[in-house]
Amino acid sequence: MKKKIYLLLFALVACTLTFAQQSVQGVPRTAAKASFRSDIPSVAPDIDFSKINCWVGEGRNKAALVIKWDSKEEAKSKKFVWGYYWNNKADATGEAMLRAVAKADPRFYMLVYGGTQYGTAIGGMGYDQNGNGNIALLKDGVSYDLTNGVYNTTTYDFDKWTSNDTQDYWRAGWYNGYWSYWVTPNTSTNYEYSGYGVSSRELTNGCIDGWAYISDMTNWYSNDMSSDTVIYVPYLAQTDYTKGLFIVNEDWYGHQNSTVNFLTEDGEWIYRVVQKENPGIELGCTNQYGAIYGGKFYLIAKQAKDPGASIKGGRITVCDAKTMKVLKQIENIVVDKDGKSIADGRGFLGVDEHKGYISTSNGIYIFDLDTLGVKGEVKGTDSDDPTNLYKGQVGSMVRVNDRVFAVHQKKGILVIDAKADTVQTVIEGEGGWSFGSVVLSKDGTLWASVAAPSGSGMAQDRILKINPATLDTTYINCPEGIYGPANSWYAWTPDAFCASTQNNVLYWNGGKGSWFAKKTIFKYDIDKGEFSTYLDYNNDPDQWQLYGCSFRVDPVTDDAYISLFKEFGDPSYVTRKYDNQGNLLAEYSMIKNYWFPSLPVFPDNAAPVVNSIDPVTVESTEAQTVVLKDIASDDDNMTAAIVKSIKSISDETVLKAEMSNGDLIITPLKNGKADITLQINSNGKLAETVISVTVSGATGIDGTTSDKAVEKARYTVNGKLLTAPQRGINIIRMSDGTIKKVIVK
Repeated sequence: MKKKIYLLLFALVACTLTFAQQSVQGVPRTAAKASFRSDIPSVAPDIDFSKINCWVGEGRNKAALVIKWDSKEEAKSKKFVWGYYWNNKADATGEAMLRAVAKADPRFYMLVYGGTQYGTAIGGMGYDQNGNGNIALLKDGVSYDLTNGVYNTTTYDFDKWTSNDTQDYWRAGWYNGYWSYWVTPNTSTNYEYSGYGVSSRELTNGCIDGWAYISDMTNWYSNDMSSDTVIYVPYLAQTDYTKGLFIVNEDWYGHQNSTVNFLTEDGEWIYRVVQKENPGIELGCTNQYGAIYGGKFYLIAKQAKDPGASIKGGRITVCDAKTMKVLKQIENIVVDKDGKSIADGRGFLGVDEHKGYISTSNGIYIFDLDTLGVKGEVKGTDSDDPTNLYKGQVGSMVRVNDRVFAVHQKKGILVIDAKADTVQTVIEGEGGWSFGSVVLSKDGTLWASVAAPSGSGMAQDRILKINPATLDTTYINCPEGIYGPANSWYAWTPDAFCASTQNNVLYWNGGKGSWFAKKTIFKYDIDKGEFSTYLDYNNDPDQWQLYGCSFRVDPVTDDAYISLFKEFGDPSYVTRKYDNQGNLLAEYSMIKNYWFPSLPVFPDNAAPVVNSIDPVTVESTEAQTVVLKDIASDDDNMTAAIVKSIKSISDETVLKAEMSNGDLIITPLKNGKADITLQINSNGKLAETVISVTVSGATGIDGTTSDKAVEKARYTVNGKLLTAPQRGINIIRMSDGTIKKVIVK
């Protein structure tokens, strides 16, 4: 009996000795003693601070962050190195350094569990080695976005997390593997295994923090900081956003905010460029519209934040078009007395170099391009019921010369004085119909799609032709087999109805009256008066179809880009490029994600070029018109879309000048010479030219009489009655009913 008791005690002691306590990032862990190596390897930190390229933070103190993934064959025996600057004690922790790198470098991301009694545990780390911006974490098939490069979990469930991009370097674990933490105070002292976690780690000037992933849990020190190659992470290469194509995406409503992808001229995708260039910043919810004007990218969302997102964006986001750095975000366009938004975003139009228009679910608002703020509204454009987001919307807008043409869901096409910001008149539909979108064609004509104002999606098989100067209208019927442009008032998007810049041609998607006309793109050659089918996906073997409105034509090459998907429950998307005859030129596959693309947007690279103008001589007292149709051109904008204005007159006593329908009207005041400086605005880019004018037809007559008629009344050019001659132009009504114009010196 005693022998049995001794044997039992021996077994208990042996069992006790088989297990021991060890720490993982400062967290006590119990593990089999056999899994511990008797000696921790001694590894020198082969790091040269002078070779570090990518530094984050600010301050006089510096530290290095070194990470070994070993997650892929090409990453084995490689260490990746960042540099970190800091001043304050609060920033002098291992956790602060990791978070600073994750926030500043969009290629690096982490999974963490914070707020425990042991501080923060680092569960996973990743590196976007192909730089495509496709970064999200997956757990049990659900995708989670990161904030400032970090996703926070609430338990030690690290083993369940993966990266959505299989090409990324990614390691995560706690029980089946873990991130081992190694520290050294300087480059001449070997690494030591840290008994503390990142929250307790106090950085000192010149120190190094190393991380190596352990995948063999039978040996808790199976991976240390030794390696064959040191990779000094390069500076973030600035993407050239002037060479390629932007796609503005609604993205996955209920899960994440909207996004913008960029397709380079080499056919490579860079995903989520707003997040990539602005860590911690995102767009608003259901961002449908984007436009580049004056070197800035204006992105308009319906709401400021998606219900499933963790970051609040804005209804208006303004980026630098070359760098995609966010310059300004505005949460609400306009609010009621209780501070609640009463206008969801729709579109944007650059009106001149100082202001733009924001179309909304409740009217048009004036946007100051200098201060980047909303400064008022265009009276008469609002909805009768601002609480109803889909009954009185304003959608697409076009500026032609002195006017802006904007489509109001119920009222029709609003004709707005671009200087006074007032509605001049309204072009109404016929027979209870209204309009969907308005488009400017190369020849300077406006075209509108015909839609039901109810928002049902019904469309007529005809389009409306509008003369922007006279406002004369003509309906053009589509032939049999050609449907009219689809519209989307019931879930507003900017429609696929668009025009070529290089040719006098219109394009649109159409079907049996619904926005979900996803199979066919039609084409109308205005000069020939010919309708045709441009693209037909009805019998596509791969079952691709257009998503919503994502179709536009490159203003330089005249190639068309179209976003295709298969069905709403399938995250497969592709973008295709076609020439203007409908021949497939290229296909650009995309990573799987519910992008729901809304609108292709092309960079604006060219500036307006002004043609020389011969001197003008005015030899009569009558006003003279100088036709300016071909005064300027722009390689990536329609000539018809260029806006001309008068910047200055060198001598306003010699002449009066004004713009009318894009032409210059010169009214002589007295004999002499004056220079008129004209400003050319092409998509927000400016140029100037000077017209030299000589007035030689002024008579200097103070009054006028004849044998047959005498002066009965005298007026100013504005119609004000004069009691005596007044310097300048006098309008005289004669006794025989004739009207004369004289110039009084």
